[in-house]
Amino acid sequence: MLQDIRDNAQGTVAKVIVGLIVLTFALFGVDSILGGFGGEPEVAVVNGTDIKESEFLRAVDIKKRQILNQMGQNADPALIDDQLLKRSVLEGMIDQEILLQDAVEQGIYISDQSIDGLITGINQFHVDGKFDNDMFLASIRNFGMTTKSFKDSIKKEVLISQPRNAIVSSSFLLNDEFSRIVEIDRQTRSYSLAKFEQSTYLDAVSVTETEIQQYYEDNTDKFRTLESVDVEYIELDKNSLLNSVSVDEETLKSLYEDEVADFVSAEERNASHILIEINDDVTEEQAKTKIDEINALLSSGGDFEGLAKEYSDDMGSAKQGGSLGFAAKGAYLQEFEEALFALAEGDVSAPVQTEYGFHLIKLIEIQTQPTPGFDEMKYSLEADAKIEKAEALYVELAQKLADVSYASADLLEPSEELGLKIFAQENVSASTQSELFSNQKIQAALFSQDVLKDGNNSELIEISAEKSVVVRVAKHHPAAQKDLDIVRDEINSFLLAQKASEKARGLGEALIAELKQANTTQVSSVTWEDFTDIKRNDASQEAVLLKTVFSMPKPQGADDKPVAGLVVDGDYFLIQLDAINVSSVSDIKDEERKAIVRVIGGGLGNAEYQLYQGSLKTSANIEKI
Repeated sequence: MLQDIRDNAQGTVAKVIVGLIVLTFALFGVDSILGGFGGEPEVAVVNGTDIKESEFLRAVDIKKRQILNQMGQNADPALIDDQLLKRSVLEGMIDQEILLQDAVEQGIYISDQSIDGLITGINQFHVDGKFDNDMFLASIRNFGMTTKSFKDSIKKEVLISQPRNAIVSSSFLLNDEFSRIVEIDRQTRSYSLAKFEQSTYLDAVSVTETEIQQYYEDNTDKFRTLESVDVEYIELDKNSLLNSVSVDEETLKSLYEDEVADFVSAEERNASHILIEINDDVTEEQAKTKIDEINALLSSGGDFEGLAKEYSDDMGSAKQGGSLGFAAKGAYLQEFEEALFALAEGDVSAPVQTEYGFHLIKLIEIQTQPTPGFDEMKYSLEADAKIEKAEALYVELAQKLADVSYASADLLEPSEELGLKIFAQENVSASTQSELFSNQKIQAALFSQDVLKDGNNSELIEISAEKSVVVRVAKHHPAAQKDLDIVRDEINSFLLAQKASEKARGLGEALIAELKQANTTQVSSVTWEDFTDIKRNDASQEAVLLKTVFSMPKPQGADDKPVAGLVVDGDYFLIQLDAINVSSVSDIKDEERKAIVRVIGGGLGNAEYQLYQGSLKTSANIEKI
């Protein structure tokens, strides 16, 4: 199980740990995780404390890996601005160091037992719902971290979070503040709306040829074609190769015999262990001495389960008396596995050393499983064999495609030699949206000197683990000015719409002047639509319209209602505010009131903490080297 977990930690778990670590980086930097070495150059000094260059470079590397992981299959390191990335990471490390120093100065403390509890509660280190020490160790060591360095990183993160939590949780609202905020938030407004639609006035305006010509000359950049290419390409898809491979019955039976041979010898063993870890605080000699002492206690009649609970450094299994559960061969590290499978039921091994430390292993129980029949395994054996053959064929064809296309003037020869179809796509540009041609690697190849200018086939481009392509440019279409005849109708339509919108706006503004001059509400010649008790977040209304409505002053009387106008998508809206309606705070129930106070208080607390953090940084002595 240890080795399987170690292997698996390269994938999903690794990404989870990267996310966990990078979250700390984003907020505070990585000084809490990485230890310095005397004499190393520093990149910054914060209140006399050095931030070492090695720490900084490692932080930058991990942050870059996280960004590339977020990019997915289109990941391209060339898209990352290294200088911007370095500045961002350094600022985060400086902020983290300042906050850590502040926490230490305040005498904030957290026990090692509390840190252990936090770590064992992290779901990513759990197997079957329980903390698994092997999963934990394999995961953190993939990042070059020891148990001590990881615990230190968590400890420092908790230390930093405590002042923030104290500030946020101590924020409060006065009753008057609460009432005012609720009244503003729950306020509704009633208003009347008159709409002057752009489309209504299209027939009332016209555009001259001179205006079209002038607009074209003044806006030449708007009427240029994007640089584009006509593309030919060959696609090699691993999944499509599955249909071209087959596995005969004789091969399947041979595979079955191999499986059965392994299966018959396979068994699962239920084991417990006591681990004394070798780490930064415990040397190999000290760990060996300790495990020998525990072994002596066992020899004198000591209870294995009780000793595991008392002494084992495996945080997950120790609470269960060292129990690791059932596992088959291949699950553990070699030294551990050899010792376990040499035991009889009930036996305890001599001390066994692995990369984690020293173990005492007890075999609790052995269980075997019945051998499955050929028909039961045939389908899975055939599927696995076809996948293996397709993968081998894919690797072979990919290499051949790369070699042949490199030496060919076009794609005809590789197409004929490998039996792959040549596909074509016209007018591919930087704005092309497709699964293939929006890929950054494809875009970079198509517009490169080698492919675009020199006319060569591209190198083999790996799009994903299952697909690769070779592309070539069949025709180049440079960016060019569009002829006026081509865009005349487009310009004419634009100018007509612009003039119609201006006419609508002119009529609307004239009406506003008329309303103000007549000192009256509304005008009978215009159709008004009434809206009552509309909330500021009403999804049925245009957001920009609501913003205007809720920024208008309160009506002073029945005959003195404020009016405003605005353009939305070419149409002109005339708004008359009729009333502002305020909800009664007394109608709010206690539970709802508490929830509102908690949310608003948390927001105010966060703002106060940002000010606090800013003041710490302002007063800090920071030297960037």
